[in-house]
Amino acid sequence: MRAVLALIILSWTCVPSFAYSAKVLIIESYHAQYEWDESYLYGIRQEVGERAQIATFEMNTKRVPKEQYAAMAEKAFAKYQAMKPDVVVLGDDNALSYLYPYLYDEPISMVFLGINSNPRKLFADYPGQAKVTGILELPLFVKNVGEIKRILSRSPLKIWVLFDSGVTSDIAGEYIESQYQMIKKSLGVEVAIYLVDTQAHWQEMVRRAKEESVDAILVGLYHTLVDEEGNSVPSDEILFWTNQHSEVPLFGFWDFSVGKGKTAGGVVLFGEVQGRHVGRIINQLIDGKSADAIPIQIGNQGRPLYSDSEMRRWNLLPPKGWEGIE
Repeated sequence: MRAVLALIILSWTCVPSFAYSAKVLIIESYHAQYEWDESYLYGIRQEVGERAQIATFEMNTKRVPKEQYAAMAEKAFAKYQAMKPDVVVLGDDNALSYLYPYLYDEPISMVFLGINSNPRKLFADYPGQAKVTGILELPLFVKNVGEIKRILSRSPLKIWVLFDSGVTSDIAGEYIESQYQMIKKSLGVEVAIYLVDTQAHWQEMVRRAKEESVDAILVGLYHTLVDEEGNSVPSDEILFWTNQHSEVPLFGFWDFSVGKGKTAGGVVLFGEVQGRHVGRIINQLIDGKSADAIPIQIGNQGRPLYSDSEMRRWNLLPPKGWEGIE
């Protein structure tokens, strides 16, 4: 009797206090320390909680050469094969474009986020059994230009938009250019968009802005810039240098670019918001909803955010309703 009782107690103690309802693999285009990734990963985990076992894979494409992207995709697929998840989350453009051709015919649900390009052609080229939904991410260009015009109270107004030359920047730059061509007459603002590949070129553009009669710089992405030896330059170093050397006010598209020693503000996108949205989608999938029954959406829930110290530095007043930090 004692032996039976001991066996029952041992069996009970070996059973976990909860069981995961699903396995989720998040394939990041970038790396977990990148502010955008850190933010959306937090949002996903907050929503999903302990309903799913979550694992991640970092493609690290902000820091490795483009020639290595395909090899990183192979490693990501190997992790998928080893884990056999129920849901795969593809974070940002590189993860989608490189991994979708591996995963399109797998018996899984896929959720993408942070996608700047229209994925319709990719899906048409690879029809398969995987069920797909997700969130598109488009920089809030028109809203930002309108708000900058209101803050600076200046006419005519000249704005430069600076991006690095990464894949996401290339797509975002094309989108912003198309938006600008549609509304430039009604905006009454001169906008030039630059995709920059090196730290030296970026610094040159920042230094030239004042003499070129630029009124403000909109800072896009700056994470794939390289030094003269071709080495990746830390993104926080780029942004801090830009803050210290710019002679015109700086604004941004993403929350991580706003703050003391960064940009003064902007109508920004938040990684956590998209992460929470994806987390809620994952919960629906766990509850039995099919991914292809969930419409693809545009994550345009930007919020106006400003840095109090940076606004004061430029003698600017944030519009009413903007959220201050610091």
